[in-house]
Amino acid sequence: MSNHLPPPVDLTQPPPARPEPDQHYTSKEDKPKYNLDAMHESFKAAKEKLDHIACTKPVSDWPAGFINPTTLLYELIDRDIWRPNGSRVIRKHIGYSEKYQSLTVSLFDGDKVAAICIRNAIDRDGNPVKWKTYGSKRLIPHRIFDADDPTIFVGYGIGEFLLFELLELNYMVLQSDSIAHTLFNNPCAPRLEDRYIFALLDNDRSCKATVEQLQRHYRSCKVYGIDFEHVLDKELPKGYDFRDFCNEIAKEVRGKNYLADPQLVKNTIVDYLANEIKLLIGGKR
Repeated sequence: MSNHLPPPVDLTQPPPARPEPDQHYTSKEDKPKYNLDAMHESFKAAKEKLDHIACTKPVSDWPAGFINPTTLLYELIDRDIWRPNGSRVIRKHIGYSEKYQSLTVSLFDGDKVAAICIRNAIDRDGNPVKWKTYGSKRLIPHRIFDADDPTIFVGYGIGEFLLFELLELNYMVLQSDSIAHTLFNNPCAPRLEDRYIFALLDNDRSCKATVEQLQRHYRSCKVYGIDFEHVLDKELPKGYDFRDFCNEIAKEVRGKNYLADPQLVKNTIVDYLANEIKLLIGGKR
């Protein structure tokens, strides 16, 4: 391995603007069977209606069974991480499904909604389903906030997508581990060359196996897996992921205070990642 690997870049620098990718579909099955744009607007309107009630009426006047979308947002991602970029992310991506009484997250391909993911749903047999998806399940959301930063993170899931947008880190997101095995024939896969790819691994074998597939596809890049058991130097439960990590760090930074400095929360998360990157690169020269 080259001895001239650049050091990790300061990930807290403000990002330049970047145009959205062009719209495309990976197969016939990915072509929308629904009017996703109309669904997106409907979900947004449903959330705004609930937000209006929560903001204008005292709790004692809330309707029976009322659900405050903000509470659902904070259950998904710690409240201090939603600050200060939450309004931007919520305005574009977040809605509410009255049918499932759940948050929705819309993923875009250019200006078009390419997928809508419902956090908690029910299948035809009445079984709970996490992140029920309408539209393209093979879509790989990605964004380069800082073009001068050679690092890019890989996340696994919709919660990670929201976190990357909130933290403004260069990213690509696989909606499932299996997508890593079909990158070669997935036109949604971003083109990456001469970058350092850091996969933020869930604590399970399936996710850890994606590192080899990412390296096989992105041959000009260096791919590393970030294991949070190593980052935190402790045993973690199966399935522990980047969202769990970020929520844990936010709670630690906040301590007994009602709110934490959101920039300090972000800086602490970034510092953990930067330190692990130094160890990974330094140990594999």
